[in-house]
Amino acid sequence: MSFRPDQSVVTSTAVNLRAAPGYLGATAPPVLTVMPKGAACIVTGAATLADGLTWWPVRVTLADGRTLEGWAAERVGDVQLLSAVESAPTQPIAPKPVAPSPPLRPPRRNRLGFYLHSTENRDGLWDAISRVQPPVILIHEDAANDILLREIREWRAPDAFVIGRFYVTNDAQRAMLESSDPEGEGRRFAERILTYDFGKFTRRHRSGRLYIDAWMSLNECLPGPASDSYRQHPAYYHRLYDAYDRFQVAFRNRLLQEGIEAIAFNFAAGNFTAASHYLRFFPRTLASYLYLGFHEYGWPSLIPGQGTYTGAGLYRSVLEAARRSDGSRHRIVITEAGLTRAYGHPHNPDEGWLNLQEPLDENRYWESLAWYNALLDQDDVMGACLYQVGHRGDWATFRHLGVDNQGRRLRVIDRIVALREALAQPASQPASAPASSPVTAQRVTLSGRVRRNGKALSGAHVRLLGDLTQLGSVRGAVLAAEEPDALPFLWDRTVAGYQGTLRRAWRDLVDGRVAGMDYAAFRRQFIAYNPSIAQSSGRLLADQEYLLPRTVGAGQYAMRCTTTPRGRFRFPNIPPGTYTLQVEIAGRLSSSAPISVDRTSHINLTVDDQR
Repeated sequence: MSFRPDQSVVTSTAVNLRAAPGYLGATAPPVLTVMPKGAACIVTGAATLADGLTWWPVRVTLADGRTLEGWAAERVGDVQLLSAVESAPTQPIAPKPVAPSPPLRPPRRNRLGFYLHSTENRDGLWDAISRVQPPVILIHEDAANDILLREIREWRAPDAFVIGRFYVTNDAQRAMLESSDPEGEGRRFAERILTYDFGKFTRRHRSGRLYIDAWMSLNECLPGPASDSYRQHPAYYHRLYDAYDRFQVAFRNRLLQEGIEAIAFNFAAGNFTAASHYLRFFPRTLASYLYLGFHEYGWPSLIPGQGTYTGAGLYRSVLEAARRSDGSRHRIVITEAGLTRAYGHPHNPDEGWLNLQEPLDENRYWESLAWYNALLDQDDVMGACLYQVGHRGDWATFRHLGVDNQGRRLRVIDRIVALREALAQPASQPASAPASSPVTAQRVTLSGRVRRNGKALSGAHVRLLGDLTQLGSVRGAVLAAEEPDALPFLWDRTVAGYQGTLRRAWRDLVDGRVAGMDYAAFRRQFIAYNPSIAQSSGRLLADQEYLLPRTVGAGQYAMRCTTTPRGRFRFPNIPPGTYTLQVEIAGRLSSSAPISVDRTSHINLTVDDQR
């Protein structure tokens, strides 16, 4: 088998990437990394023979964002190590962690919006718009329900930035760009939107605002420099890029004559992966457009990390470069966002998080959305259209409404609502977590005895209820919510003056207090929200400040114990404050009363048989 420079190849098994050709002898070239099975590489030059094997120079982007160049053997004996990728697009570049200086700033508002392929009022879609009031909504032109558009403007989500997509086939899009007059094609495409259904998309609400604020130009119309198609025919695609640059400018200029905006780009995720692609090929568009649209996907998460392929945050390099050359005029809209099995795995079908082969549970999906919301907020991105909230046909595996594959009601929308409401009330958010646990100088012990009919009551369940500031950091306290796993979390608490391992921080500050988050999830997310942890070998340092999660919508935390044969109970190491103390017998509440604890105390409780 012979490869050529710039050809895409994929590892057929785990393969050593070495600093130089060869593997024998005491001075064998060192192994730079072990590339996992299925890793996509780019051949960077000609092959050479060493130690009886054929070695190829390759470049690979690892799951943690590092890009390495080295040498890999083509085969060993009968085992093929490298194989050509004939027609599938190359693995999208997995970016390095995109967070600014740690920790990420806690988000100030919800940036999660809706993609509506369908506007049928199924599974409570219209109510979901009212409850979330998404910052951005994308609607297909053939699904643009006049009643819904009017209600969005009047009361469901009056501040939403509504984007229209006018569907045309891939062949029709390519024909426009291969035309000898791309500017004319751009104006004619805009005219189709302006004259559609007797000019319905030029009409305005009585407030003066358009029902649809802006329109996409074309959708995923060209493969980018990160694709095999481009590498095989670069000159051809350079001509199409220039045509699209001219098309987009003419398209926007015609819409602006009617006071309507346009959204540029909207390329398929993983195709245009560097700022230079935009600056080089679309200078007219960048000079003309205000709104830039991006599609960002990942699998099995949007959060960068081992085993994950993600395009989340690639917009940032484009935004930074564009603003350096053209001020700060551009606004970013993520016109598609989500998880698809095809991202980074081009042989997989384009299926969402609720696919049947390797579905994700809702907590894992929410993990991506919560982090992505925080990331978008760092750059004041207008919002991300989650693909798809109003789903249709083959895209049901991307759904956000209805039930999951086991028939359980999806709570994604409930979580977004809770997130929005929590961010709308910053004064109620906890500012910090304790530096260590326990802090004995500030803690007391509550103990007591429960009696019934004058006798000690054995085996009664005693529960101490308090809010997050009281019990949220106490070991053994858990959420008192009826469905804690359905509650969303938000990384907006801070801790300083704490040192120790991630495992210890999990035990001291998080375990049992953040519903739906186990240690593996905590570790993944902590690194994403606090990337400086990588510089300290995974240890928290006392002179650093870190972000921690909390559960949104959890009003109370609880500690529980069972009375001894002599009726005794004990709650050690709690902060002073006012709590609710409850006694349950055989699953029934028998006593409930407020109690003020300002120092170590012992109380006697008498249970009323009538309760």
